[in-house]
Amino acid sequence: MGVMDADEPVERVFMALCEGRLTRDELTARKIAAFLGQTTMVLYHHFGSLDGFLIRVDGLGWRRLAERLDARARAGADARSLAVGYVEFALRHPDLYWLMAERRFDRARLREQGRLRLARPLWSSFVELLRHHGSRRPEEDTYVLFAGLHGIAMLALSGRANLGEVSSGVIPSILVSSSLGGSLSGLPGTPGTSLNPNPGEGPNLGEGSGAAANPGEGTVGDAEVAFAAARRLADLVLPARPPEPPASQASRDRGGPGRRA
Repeated sequence: MGVMDADEPVERVFMALCEGRLTRDELTARKIAAFLGQTTMVLYHHFGSLDGFLIRVDGLGWRRLAERLDARARAGADARSLAVGYVEFALRHPDLYWLMAERRFDRARLREQGRLRLARPLWSSFVELLRHHGSRRPEEDTYVLFAGLHGIAMLALSGRANLGEVSSGVIPSILVSSSLGGSLSGLPGTPGTSLNPNPGEGPNLGEGSGAAANPGEGTVGDAEVAFAAARRLADLVLPARPPEPPASQASRDRGGPGRRA
């Protein structure tokens, strides 16, 4: 494998983690080399260490997440949708997300070796997303939002998202109303359950779920709770901006042609 081919093993391991063909327990030098059909020297020769290789895979994960959230933002998504997008990414790719957000790296050594060059640009891309959505303190708000979304994602992945009032499997109506529109098909912790894609028609509780215990409340799984919590967190970190006034009203406010004498 030549030096110019160094990106290929990174991309192969990244895709295998995305698709579930590799798990976190297989992220050792020996098992990765076996997966690639190489010796462990491929990692040390091109990347310096196992950490040097995995931080590249980690970077691809954050880049993919940033691209997906940016695409949503460009399509007009609000902060709530971006928050859900983060959690959804973690639930769909649990082993990749573990590498991105949970695995310990010797970051001081990687920094000395110049292997963290993408860290700041990637972080800045998330900061710009929040700036675009009206944050007045985007660096601080990005940190707070990411910390909260990570906690929500990890609770859902561990099967512990239903805490406190929703420990019985029933989510309060205020969260149900905020969680409409999210697709949960194929996510862990939600067998046979998905939210109705048609806003205003209420959640699809799945076959045999029975009636809700209280009017206006619905039986949910970990992913629904996580999505609702993500939306609520986005509301707290980035309060909704007031709607733009109609063009005619804005013109009158500026003293334009529409202003009455």
